[in-house]
Amino acid sequence: MDISNKTVHYSGINALRLEWPAELSVKYGVLITFNEGEEKSNEVKYEVQITRLKPSAEGQPLFQIERTSDVFINEILPDLIADRLAYAVGKVFYPLVITVDQNGGFQRIYNHQEILQRWQSVKKKVLDNFEGSLVEGYIERMEKQLVNPDSINLAFLNNDWFIHTFFKPLYKEYGQNRNSESIYKFPIARGFNVEGYLTQEKLGAQSNSFGAIELIHNGTIKPLEDELYITNTATGNYEGYYLLHPKFKRIISVVSDFSYGAQEKAKVKVKIALIPENDQEFDHDFELDTNVKGLPVTEMVVLDGPSKKGFWDRLLNN
Repeated sequence: MDISNKTVHYSGINALRLEWPAELSVKYGVLITFNEGEEKSNEVKYEVQITRLKPSAEGQPLFQIERTSDVFINEILPDLIADRLAYAVGKVFYPLVITVDQNGGFQRIYNHQEILQRWQSVKKKVLDNFEGSLVEGYIERMEKQLVNPDSINLAFLNNDWFIHTFFKPLYKEYGQNRNSESIYKFPIARGFNVEGYLTQEKLGAQSNSFGAIELIHNGTIKPLEDELYITNTATGNYEGYYLLHPKFKRIISVVSDFSYGAQEKAKVKVKIALIPENDQEFDHDFELDTNVKGLPVTEMVVLDGPSKKGFWDRLLNN
């Protein structure tokens, strides 16, 4: 349904509530760009399928993450031995099932036993395709990590940009002024001298030009309040731009920029975008119905005609 010429104003409790039925899968493209200094840049690209699973026996919300494509580094498959080895070994984690809190924030890895069961077949393939002391040492370290679920959780918390960006606690109350404040710690800021990015979260009061809900994050590094780090104050900024489905509140796209470092800053840009099924437009199901439960729509205002932008321009606001 084309609603690119309409704007929806929200009222009521100013909250986001995720409406994602169990067993429904959505595909996304992921693009992560790493910059260290002005000249060195690397780009990682892949596709994932996210499935909302039925709650666990304990009632925990569960999501499955499955990579549906190869992982490309600078538009090619990993070519360095170390990169190829890490990629091959890392396949043991997928499909990955995680638990999230009631606000949608990542909590922990749920299918640890399944990962352990997959390891023997993954290990055999690695040993069939790689050889040498580097491989043996890598496998030994991986096996020590796999048996400890806390080590796996920590590895994803420290390194996985997709999980950090996609599974944020977005689904919550935003108050009368549609503002909230949180501290987020992303992989780029690993030092013990920072608490994270003190982030202002702003929920849009109306839909954007093609009907999506906007959520904007702006954060700055918050140093750890500890006398040991008074002379080692890091700096950095975070900007996140989320587009959410107007009816189901699922993520349509995310564009986030991160910087960290006192002098020569490291920078990371993360882009995540929904991949529509069957050549459909990403907004094909933006059907607005005031009778739908959980949709706080009060009025629709017609603007001066539909947007003429292309698919990616409209989606990523470029």
